Amino acid sequence: MSSHLFADSLFAHVRALADQIGPRPPGHPEEAQARTYIRRVLADLGYPEPEELPFNTIDDPVYSPLTLLGLALSGAVVAELGGRRGKFLGAALNLYAAASLWWYSGGGRQPLERLAPQHPSATLLLRIPPTGTPQRRVVLVGHTDTQRYHPVFQPHLKHLLQSIYTQSLGLMVGGGGALLARAAGIRPAALAGWACAVMQAQFLYQSLPRSARPYVAGANDNATAVACLLGLAAHLRDEPLAHTEVWLAFTGAEEVMCRGMHRLLDQYGDELRDAYFIDFEMVGSDEIAYVTRHSGLTYLNAYRPDPESLALAERTAAAHPELRIQGRELVIVEEVGTLRQRGFRGLCIAGVGPDGWLENWHLPSDVSENIKPGGIERAARFALAMLRAL
Repeated sequence: MSSHLFADSLFAHVRALADQIGPRPPGHPEEAQARTYIRRVLADLGYPEPEELPFNTIDDPVYSPLTLLGLALSGAVVAELGGRRGKFLGAALNLYAAASLWWYSGGGRQPLERLAPQHPSATLLLRIPPTGTPQRRVVLVGHTDTQRYHPVFQPHLKHLLQSIYTQSLGLMVGGGGALLARAAGIRPAALAGWACAVMQAQFLYQSLPRSARPYVAGANDNATAVACLLGLAAHLRDEPLAHTEVWLAFTGAEEVMCRGMHRLLDQYGDELRDAYFIDFEMVGSDEIAYVTRHSGLTYLNAYRPDPESLALAERTAAAHPELRIQGRELVIVEEVGTLRQRGFRGLCIAGVGPDGWLENWHLPSDVSENIKPGGIERAARFALAMLRAL
């Protein structure tokens, strides 16, 4: 059994990222320090310099719903100032905002993000060739950045997360529908339209960034994933696969809707069209699972892994009962959402807390002292078993 995948060895990477570097906001110097640490570990293992895929990113996910709520609210103003044409335009703005929020809530890009402050980030990519002729390709994914603390992730509020985003979506659709009705001469729709606008304004205010909310240390989310990738890199150096090329993707800016994954697919999507993607998320828990259904951020954004990856995970779990890994539905949105939206394979390995949710998700308690190192080891070994099963 490879010592590179022992719990203590993997946990050392978590401590380096979460304790020594600390919070790693998307596009901030600390996220770049995490990439420097990854480069150093890979260099010590004898690997060549990983490829860097740079891009610009926002540093807080609230900017996306913020701009969309602002766009929808501006539709109500345009409707009042522009007569009948203004009402059609206002309806279009509301419905465009609704469609964009729905797309964003499942892992898609939102063009209006570019209106927010941008910061430099990057995805690091390392390719590990097989010993023989490559017959398949697998991409292992772990993101380097951390999230800002938001009160909605507190244990007694997190069940409202999907409801809040779904309500925002409904207000945009309702506002657009009311404006279309007014343009058609249905006067009673005015009251419904203004009610939607007032509630949009309330949601807009609540979405404003609060700089006092700190970024979390991100021991579980997602230093544990980086640890898995680095441990598997060490193992594969000593025991490379025969016919499977493995790519390690250390993605940046995942916490702002997977910008680093989008950058990877923009660059290498054609080459990776038939690849398997295995994403690690918050695996520092006692219970480790492969996700069979992801909720998305609204009740309308659920997504699933592709059938081939799911079948592979099921076979691997059955063949390795000692790892105690099973399939689970989770409230989660991550890079598999981006992959599935864009037509790629994708499966997530995640940790599950005692309450059935991701553990210490976007909370100040996401520190190394609350990590269960054995979960990291089992997640890494499960991924290795999937690689071997291929």
